[in-house]
Amino acid sequence: MKDLVYKCLNNANRRKILYCIGEEERCVNDIAECLDLEQSLTSHHLKDLYDCGLIEKKRDGKKIYYKVSEPEIVEILEKGKELGDKLEKRC
Repeated sequence: MKDLVYKCLNNANRRKILYCIGEEERCVNDIAECLDLEQSLTSHHLKDLYDCGLIEKKRDGKKIYYKVSEPEIVEILEKGKELGDKLEKRC
């Protein structure tokens, strides 16, 4: 399962989705708009993130809303970004 999580986090669009829904629940159309991606591609990434356990979903009528499964996920992404920036400055 850990390898699957790392595989999910290795994709820039998936990380952007996690940032996008890190603060609030959003439906696929809102997420696609936030990332300027096609809805079908966004849905594909959401399925992968859901299968990894990184996001949760709930249905409200015809819409499905997504949110990060654990608040620490966005914190981990932030720490990774900070570390990458720090290491990049050394090069």
